[in-house]
Amino acid sequence: MEAPRPFAPDWYVPWLPPAPGADLKLWLCELWLLLLTPGLSADLLPHEEDVKFINEYVNLHNELRSKVKPAGANLRFMTWDVALSRTARAWGKKCVFERNTHLEEINMAHPIFNGIGENMWVGLENEFTASIAIRSWFAEKDRYYFGNGTCRGDCSKYLQLVWDKSYKVGCAVTPCSRVGRIKHAAIFICNYAPGATLRRQPYQQGVVCSQCSKNDRCTDFLCSNAEREEATYYHFWYPRWEVPRPLVCDPICILTFFLRTLIFILSVTIVLIVQSHFPNILLEEQMTFPLEVTKREVEEEEGEEEEEEESEEEEKSEEVEEEEEEEEEEEEEEEEEDEDEEDEDEDKED
Repeated sequence: MEAPRPFAPDWYVPWLPPAPGADLKLWLCELWLLLLTPGLSADLLPHEEDVKFINEYVNLHNELRSKVKPAGANLRFMTWDVALSRTARAWGKKCVFERNTHLEEINMAHPIFNGIGENMWVGLENEFTASIAIRSWFAEKDRYYFGNGTCRGDCSKYLQLVWDKSYKVGCAVTPCSRVGRIKHAAIFICNYAPGATLRRQPYQQGVVCSQCSKNDRCTDFLCSNAEREEATYYHFWYPRWEVPRPLVCDPICILTFFLRTLIFILSVTIVLIVQSHFPNILLEEQMTFPLEVTKREVEEEEGEEEEEEESEEEEKSEEVEEEEEEEEEEEEEEEEEDEDEEDEDEDKED
């Protein structure tokens, strides 16, 4: 009698020994995942032009600026600026927790504004959020005494965050393998225009929006102006000191490329036209000419040959004459010597 088989569900698959090469395939898959991991971790951080990321940090800036204590009478409403975010990204790629050295240089941090402000935060990559970073800057208010404008420690990030004249902001977050002692770090940078000077109180104390400019309106307890806050997208501007520099073709580059292409097409067209009219222009063949032209050329060649022969004959005749003159001179010298000898003999006989 056949022994009963153990119960097995329909999805059960008995274990089979691995096929030849299966270990190698498994090892390659693990290697591919390891190589892919840095790229996956980089995607965890938002891009500097990601709309959700932009709205998050811009709205948080405006929220915190509207809640300052004592209340501010002239704080401006903030909007996003792409050039500032590109500057933040370019400096963040250096992975150093140091102030950007190009912020005070003309057209090096922004194509329009000069004297750009900056706030920086660094921490673990997997712990980063824009809210954590920005709120840590705002927390410096506990060390700042608004009445006499003094600070117990460092309040520079708070002062820049609530600086009344700033109305443009651009931020970027960059993954770094190491920043100082922090491994797998993220460095978050926000740039501001106009930047804070930190030589006075950050804003005027008073009733909200009571000190706004003439053409401003009050939006979320801040002074806003549609013309001032109009967004400008600088298509072809990137920091000149950014490494590696993005490949960007500005209008001059596009015009140069168009002109070079046009010249190349015209050159090819001219060459094809010339070849169609003169198909044998590049062949090593004797070209035929009219009979009159050939006769004229033959006569000219014969005339040149005759002139050469005459010049050669003249040269030969001149050489012969010179030789004859030399022979005559030698004969005269010999005759004079003979005469001298005869005179000497006569003198001896006398």
